[in-house]
Amino acid sequence: MSFYFGVDYYPEHWPQERWETDAALMEQLGIQVVRMGEFSWTKMEPKEGEFHFEWLDQAINTLAAHGIQTVLGTPTAAPPAWMVRQDPDILPMDSHGLRREFGGRHHDCQSNHHYRQHVRRLVTAMAARFGHHPHVVGWQVDNELGNSHGDFCYCPHCEAAFRRWLQQKYGSIQELNRAWGTAFWSQ
Repeated sequence: MSFYFGVDYYPEHWPQERWETDAALMEQLGIQVVRMGEFSWTKMEPKEGEFHFEWLDQAINTLAAHGIQTVLGTPTAAPPAWMVRQDPDILPMDSHGLRREFGGRHHDCQSNHHYRQHVRRLVTAMAARFGHHPHVVGWQVDNELGNSHGDFCYCPHCEAAFRRWLQQKYGSIQELNRAWGTAFWSQ
């Protein structure tokens, strides 16, 4: 069994003229694979339906010239500002009914139908562009689910999805109560 030695890299944070130096340094260190892309939705899709992947092509090819492969992340952990302005209901809601503000990461309700449409459009375009790229050796779907305060949402979309899941899993309130052991504290 063999393992890759790899790192995260965020080319969108650096001037393009720096990428060659970074790739050469990674090669000197024996880096074999780089994960990138997981926080760059705005750079990939600055406006709805307008995809800019050329910079990512260049980053992948620069690394490949140094023998470094790419694991490409879907940037769904960081929705762009234009999306939130267009549909503020994609922001997660806390248990008090307050919407989280834009910024940071995981500022999305993953049950929201509009958010899912945006995700589907983006990842479909990414797959079409990079799915057969010879230097893309893997995909990371989203990033650190469950590792952010924004991952919990109590909006009507999530409540309805949770109820559907409970109904499908347990079939009845009696079976749910039996499975969850709610026959105490007057429940």
